Amino acid sequence: MGDDYHKSVLLEEVVAYLQVKLGEWYLDCTLGDGGHSLEILKLGGKIFGVDVDPEALDRASKRFGSFGIKSDGYRLLQGNFRDLIELIRTDNANLKFEGAILDLGISSLQLQRPERGFSFQSLGPLDMRMDPTLQVRALDLIKGLNKGELYELFTKLGEEKYAKGIANAIISSRQVTENSIESTLDLANLIEKVVGGKKHKIHPATKVFQALRIAVNDELNSIKEVLPQLLKVIEKGGYILVISFHSLEDRIIKTTFNEWEQQGWGRVINKKPIVPGTEELGRNPRSRSAKLRVFKL
Repeated sequence: MGDDYHKSVLLEEVVAYLQVKLGEWYLDCTLGDGGHSLEILKLGGKIFGVDVDPEALDRASKRFGSFGIKSDGYRLLQGNFRDLIELIRTDNANLKFEGAILDLGISSLQLQRPERGFSFQSLGPLDMRMDPTLQVRALDLIKGLNKGELYELFTKLGEEKYAKGIANAIISSRQVTENSIESTLDLANLIEKVVGGKKHKIHPATKVFQALRIAVNDELNSIKEVLPQLLKVIEKGGYILVISFHSLEDRIIKTTFNEWEQQGWGRVINKKPIVPGTEELGRNPRSRSAKLRVFKL
């Protein structure tokens, strides 16, 4: 049961730090397949879950039902967590929460769906929209940005050291019809040619795909916008947990939590991020870059 669901990272740690109380409400701002929320529900907590992907809401709801969890124990809404307070108001949920979890990783379900365009390992359109109603796709950026803009995108959001060469190659590809970039594999193959046969710890296309995904979904600004909203809806003594997967996200979380502590709004629980242990890494290699930070109000 549940083998086809996304494996939630640092699951035991999240549940332990949240200190779930019977009958109290908790925010899951990145519901995904509902792995973290399911554990909270099993412990008697209630969930207000948000996700931009409508497929995620359907899957999570079915997953909860398969465990006999009744629908009055949770509320699920489609939307971007950057609009958190507005979503809570729209649902007429005059709620205060005992804690919140944000898991900023992309789900394995999305990676496994070639038509979503997130993976450089399977043929699909260069889409990468978490919310299918967004207007701009990754392909629009590849075809529309100039050389300098592509370089800046790959450098700032991907921290890609071969950004200049990759940007040059993309611009050149536009001028030759048979070299035109249309799919995920077109782009991945172009990047591999630019980078060459060097050995890499990660696939050569990883950072460029990361940069495009972050840009398409405006992920970093979403994180910056949701954090102050959490201060308004989490009860005193409650916990805010954020799992990040790359340095750009982690830097925002670390800086924000430290600023909150300096301003007297609570305290940082872990000065160094919590990372997966050997056992979890063995079960789920994709968890290798996960970092959990915890703040108590």
